[in-house]
Amino acid sequence: MERPLRAVAGELAGEMRRRRPAGCLATSGAVQAWHRTSGRFAEGRVSDISVQQGQGTSARYVLRDGYRHRSVAGLDPLAAALDGRDRPGQAGAGAGTAAPAWMEISSVLAVLGELEAAARGFDPSVAQVVIDFELSDQTTVLARDGRLYEDHRLLSYLTVRVIARGGGRVATGFYTPGVSGPLSGIDARSAGVEVARRAVTGLAARPAPVGRLPVVVAGGRGMVLLHEACCHPLEGDEVLRGSVYAGMLGKDVASPLVTITDDPTVAGAVGSFAYDDEGTPGTPTTLIEDGVLRGFLTDQESSSRLGGASSGNGRCTTVLQPPQPRMTNTCLRAGTSTVDDLVAGTESGIFAQHVGGGEVIESTGEFTFRVTNGFLIENGRITDPIEETTISGTGTQVLRDINGIADDTVVGAAKCGKFGQWVPVGVVGPTLRVGSLLVGGTGR
Repeated sequence: MERPLRAVAGELAGEMRRRRPAGCLATSGAVQAWHRTSGRFAEGRVSDISVQQGQGTSARYVLRDGYRHRSVAGLDPLAAALDGRDRPGQAGAGAGTAAPAWMEISSVLAVLGELEAAARGFDPSVAQVVIDFELSDQTTVLARDGRLYEDHRLLSYLTVRVIARGGGRVATGFYTPGVSGPLSGIDARSAGVEVARRAVTGLAARPAPVGRLPVVVAGGRGMVLLHEACCHPLEGDEVLRGSVYAGMLGKDVASPLVTITDDPTVAGAVGSFAYDDEGTPGTPTTLIEDGVLRGFLTDQESSSRLGGASSGNGRCTTVLQPPQPRMTNTCLRAGTSTVDDLVAGTESGIFAQHVGGGEVIESTGEFTFRVTNGFLIENGRITDPIEETTISGTGTQVLRDINGIADDTVVGAAKCGKFGQWVPVGVVGPTLRVGSLLVGGTGR
C-alpha cells in the first residue's frame, strides 16, 4: 500500500536530523509526487502528447562553503538522507497511472477546441492555429526546522500561434495565456480572438524602423523585459558572482517611478505558491522601491552567504534538482498615466505588444529580445503594424530610462530557464515607456 507523502516526509525529517553534517547551517527535505501532460493541438486533434508522472525524495544541507543536494526517484527517505544514489527501476514508483480529473483529455479537448474555433472564426484569413499546452499537478511535503509544510500546485500554460494569409503575405500572432489552476481558468474564447487579431493585423505590417527610439511596452507579457533584463541580476547567486547590483543596496538604480516586487501570492498567477521548494513561506519581496534598490532574491544557501534570512525564492523543476534563487511573479507597480497618455507623449517610436525570446547575459542584464507583434508610433498615435524586429539594451539603463508608467496592470505568463531548469513565472504590470532602446540590429 502506498505511504502518504506526509508520513514519508516525517521519516525524512528524522533521518536528516540524525545525519546532519557538522557545520551545517540549514536543512530542507522534500517528498513530491507529480503528473504532467503536454502536447500540441491543431486541426481539432492532439498530437505529440507526453505524459510524465513520478515521485521523488530529496535532502539538502547548506554548509558554509556551499551545499549538498541528495535526491532519489521514488519515496525513499533513508537513501535521500544518506547519499542520494538513484536505484534502478525506482523512478515513478507508486505514482499511479490515472491523471487528475481536471487533466482528463476530454476536458482538455473542449477548452482547446473552443480556443481554436474562436481564432478561426475571427477572420477568413486565419489559416492555421497551433496550441502547445502544458498541464501540471504537483504535491510536495517539505521538511524544514522539524516541521512539515504541504504545497499543492496546479499549472495550465498555453503557447498559441495563429498564422494568417492574405494578399500574398503571411503573418503570425503569438499569445501565452497561463494560470495556476485548471485549464478552465483560461478564457479560451478571448484568448483565441486576441491571438487571431494579432495575426490578421500583421498582414498589413510595414518594415520596422532601425535606430534608437522610445519604446512603449504593453503590460503583462511585456514585463518579460523587466524580468529577464533587470531582475535576474538581483537573484542571490548572481549577486554572489558579482552582478551589477552587488553592493548597491540602498542606492538609486532606477527611475523614481519604478517600484518592483517579487510576489508569489498573486492569485491565479503561474509563479504563485504557498511555500518555496525549501519550505520557506511565500511572501512578497520588495526589490526596488521608488527607484532605490531594497532587496535581493535568495534561497537558503545564497542568503546564508549574503547574510540574513531566505526571501523564499528557492525553486526547482522537481525535487530531483537542487533549488536555485528564482523569480516567482515579477510585479511592477502601476502608475497614474493612461496608455493613451504614454502614446500621446511619444512623438516617434514603437509599441511592443508581445515581447518574445532572445538573449540575456544574466549577470549584467545585456539583452536582445524579439518584438513579434509591434506597431509604429507616429506623432503621438499608434499607426501601422510593423514586421518582427528586435529591441536591445541593458537592464540597468532600462530601469533608469523608464519615463512613463500607465495604470492598466495585466497578469501575464512566461517560462524561465536557468541552468537547465525551467519554471513558470508570472509577469505582472502595466504598460510602460522606455525613453530609448535600439530597435533592429543585434545591439552588440
